[in-house]
Amino acid sequence: MTATLPHDPYITAVIEALTVAGLEPDSYWTSDAETDPYATGDDAGCTTMLSAVITWLGDDETDTSGLALLWDHPAGAWQAMPVDGHGVGEREAYYVPTLPQCADPLAVANAARQIRTSNPWKPTGLPAEPCGDWDQADSLRAAIATWEAS
Repeated sequence: MTATLPHDPYITAVIEALTVAGLEPDSYWTSDAETDPYATGDDAGCTTMLSAVITWLGDDETDTSGLALLWDHPAGAWQAMPVDGHGVGEREAYYVPTLPQCADPLAVANAARQIRTSNPWKPTGLPAEPCGDWDQADSLRAAIATWEAS
């Protein structure tokens, strides 16, 4: 049996919003075992983070780039990265400034659509301001804080 991670309910809500929007990803996963690349000081390289990856594969035949949306709890915001037909990153991930850590799942779906239909390397048409938080953002933040303290 797999234990539920603190961010699983949020990522599930995002997947549901993506699916309702007709953007069901090819794959997604959550983890608490990835090394935290944001850590500094004595613990750098020795701590883990909560993370999630949502992927739409690219199509090499049509030269269509895929997309990975990345959620790392220390990052404070969602990130995006173009990927190829195998899910391998084509460049470094970049921050999506309109999607804070606890972004409303519908806003994540809207941003994913905009990034995928514009230019995944330099998306256009995203709102100028960050979106609002998920209605359960306080619970998510509390769960993250409890996980960090354990």
